Amino acid sequence: MITEPVVTGPRSNSAGKIPLVARAGKEQLRGNVASAIRDQIMARTVYPGDTLRLGQLAEELGVSVTPVREALLLLTQDGWVRHEPNRGFRVAAIRRKDVEDTYLMWSTAEGEIAARAATRATARDIDYLREIDQCIKKADPEDGHLATELNSTLHHYVSVIADAPKLDWFARAASRLVPLQFPENFHVVPGWSEVNRTEHAPIIDALAAGDVEAARAGTAAHFRGTGELLMRWLDSLDFWEEPDEPRAPRGQGRVSG
Repeated sequence: MITEPVVTGPRSNSAGKIPLVARAGKEQLRGNVASAIRDQIMARTVYPGDTLRLGQLAEELGVSVTPVREALLLLTQDGWVRHEPNRGFRVAAIRRKDVEDTYLMWSTAEGEIAARAATRATARDIDYLREIDQCIKKADPEDGHLATELNSTLHHYVSVIADAPKLDWFARAASRLVPLQFPENFHVVPGWSEVNRTEHAPIIDALAAGDVEAARAGTAAHFRGTGELLMRWLDSLDFWEEPDEPRAPRGQGRVSG
C-alpha cells in the first residue's frame, strides 16, 4: 500500500531532508497489520475462501486483537477480505477486471491532480520535485522500500501543490486496491524500476511549463503504464482467482434518470 508521506518541502512549515513515508500511532499500527495480512494473501500463505482468525493473526503479528479487527475491516472495505455474519473474515478473490478498473480510476484522478498542480507550481516546488527525482535516479533499483518511499513522496507532493483534497482522496483510495505490496515487489515487476527512474522528469517539465494538458496526459499515461506492467506480470503468474466472464443481469437493472 502506498501511504501518505510526511511533506517537508517548500509548502511545509518544517525543513529537512527528502521525506520518507511515515505514519504515527494507532493509524500506523492498523496500517502495518493490514499490510502484513495483505502480504500473506499475496504470498499465497492464505488463499481465497480461507478464514482469517483474529486471535491467530494477533499472536503471529505480536499485537492485540483490536488492531487486527480494525485492519480486517479496512481490508474488507478495500476488497481484499470479505466479512460474513457469524462466520468471520475470509480472504476474497481478486479479478483482473477489478484491477483494470482500479488503475482506470487511479490514473484519471492522478492526471487531474497533476493538471491542477500545473496551474499552481512555483519555482521552489519544481526544484523540490527535481531533487526527489534525482534521488530516485541514484537509488539502488533493488531497494524496493526506498524506491517506493521516494516515488510516494514525489506524487504526494504533486497533490500538495494541487490542493485538490477530493481528487487526492480518490487517488489514495485506488492505491489501496492495488494487488501488490510495492516495497517487497517493486524491483520484481519487469519494467517498474525503469519507469520509476525515467517517467517523472517529463511530468515535472510539464508542471514547470504550466502545461496543464501535458501534465494531465503524462501522469495518466504513467499510471496506466505501471498498471499494464503489473497485470502482465500477474498474468504470467496465473494470479487471478476468478474468470472474467460476463455475469447474468440481476433484478430490474439500473434505474435510468
